[in-house]
Amino acid sequence: MCLPHFISCFLVAVLLPSLSSLAGPLAKKGKLILDSPFERSLPWGESVTLQEGWIRRVSAGDWSLQSDGSLLAVNVPEHNHGPVITYTAPINDIIIESEFKLPAQEGPNRHFRIFLDQAGYAGHNIQSTANVSSTFRPVGLTLQHLLKDKEKKSVADVDFGLEALNLKGDVWYTMRLEVLGDKARTTVAGKTLGGQLRGLNVEKSKIGLNPGLAGGSIRNFKAWEVDTGS
Repeated sequence: MCLPHFISCFLVAVLLPSLSSLAGPLAKKGKLILDSPFERSLPWGESVTLQEGWIRRVSAGDWSLQSDGSLLAVNVPEHNHGPVITYTAPINDIIIESEFKLPAQEGPNRHFRIFLDQAGYAGHNIQSTANVSSTFRPVGLTLQHLLKDKEKKSVADVDFGLEALNLKGDVWYTMRLEVLGDKARTTVAGKTLGGQLRGLNVEKSKIGLNPGLAGGSIRNFKAWEVDTGS
C-alpha cells in the first residue's frame, strides 16, 4: 500500500464524524478583497496587478470577453494545460465564489474547478471540482487536498467525499469555496462537501480558475476575507 493512499484512508476515517458540523457555511463574508469585472479579453501570459496587490495571470487558454461581461475560455493545445487564470497573493482564511457555464455541446473534458495552491508544492492545497466528463477526477462534486513534491510525486492525497451533480450545458451555476483554519467547504447546485484537515491550516499562495479542456465560461468571480466577528 503506497504512503499517499494510506494517508488518505487514515485521515478520511478520522474526518467523517466532523462533517456534520460543516452543514452550514463556515463563516460570514468580510471585506471584499477581489472583485474582478473582466474589462476586456485576456491574452495568454499577461500578468496584471489588481486591487490589494493581487496579481492576475493568464496561465493557459484563450479568454475572450462576451457581451454579458463573462469570459469564454477556449483550450489552446500548445499551452499543454486546460484554460487557467490565477490570482496570486498570500491567502489564509477566504471565501471564493465564481459563476461558471459548461459548453452546450456534450462531450469529454467538461468541468470547472477552483483551487488554492501552496508554495513549495505542486498539486493543490485544496481544489473543488464540478466534473461532468473529465477523467482526472471522479464525475460529480469533489473536494480534494493534493500535494506533490518537485518530482510530482504525491505527498498528501485526501478526498472529502463525492456528491452527484446534474449539471447542464449552457446554464450558469455558482461554485463557492470556503477555507477557515483547518476546515474547507464547497457548494455547487445545492450539493455540499466539507472536511477538516491540519494541512489546510497553512498560508496559500494563489487562487486558480480552471474550466476543462472543452472550455467554458466564467463571470462574477469574487473573494472575501472571513468575518471573524471581532
